[in-house]
Amino acid sequence: MPVRNKNIFLGLIYSFYNEIFFWGHILASILVVLFCFWYIKKFRINSEKAFLLAFSIVPFAASAILITGRFDSVGGFNWVRAVVFIPIAIYLLCSAVDMPFTRTLDFLAPCAALHHGIAHIFCIFAGCCHGYPSTFGIWNKDKQDYLFPVQLFESATSLLIFWFMVWYAKRKKYDVHGISYGQYLFLFGLTRTFWEFFRDNTPERWQISTFQYYSFAAFVLGSIWLIITFYLRKHPEFVKKHELFFKEDVGELTRIKMFLRKRKRNR
Repeated sequence: MPVRNKNIFLGLIYSFYNEIFFWGHILASILVVLFCFWYIKKFRINSEKAFLLAFSIVPFAASAILITGRFDSVGGFNWVRAVVFIPIAIYLLCSAVDMPFTRTLDFLAPCAALHHGIAHIFCIFAGCCHGYPSTFGIWNKDKQDYLFPVQLFESATSLLIFWFMVWYAKRKKYDVHGISYGQYLFLFGLTRTFWEFFRDNTPERWQISTFQYYSFAAFVLGSIWLIITFYLRKHPEFVKKHELFFKEDVGELTRIKMFLRKRKRNR
């Protein structure tokens, strides 16, 4: 085949790969929405507000990813940059639309794991998030080499995390008191930190990549989150004493109003 025709042929194949990558993310989003329609009923929260909140998180997450990307040499658009900042956005949005913070987090945590688990599979076609050259790897169009398919392993662990969170919530009759997002941060941070050793990223300090720092931060935050959550579960007297702060069926805006009203009465 002439060189010119070969280049045109390869260009068509690679553009088709990019289409698969794009529609793979669309497929992941559709499946997450379908899952949400079923899962939201388990937590007895307002579905209209929940979906409005979920869509409102998207621009915040994108902003967090783009802003943090300016402070390292890697750049790019990667979910791991935003995962530790999402609870802040959810709390602010819950306060704005008067939704319970912990219960909303419990609902949204498996959704994040499911989307990441499905969408990350299609990174194989885009050529991003790849591993090191390997004899049993998958052909990468950008590097022109066979690279370790770390994307598939990370997708598999994300789907396992998704399954575990749903199973655990079902076992606790969906009364998990904010533990789901702590589980997600802990397990996602742990597995992502591990898989980063197989990913061909430029080390920043101490032979550790930028995304490993973000992942490890998620792991540490998840560990602290779980320690606090389990402490509260083992000390119901503390929860009862501060019932206003831990009452799960109260929206954050209502909680703030109740707190200000109580403080005014005590003066």
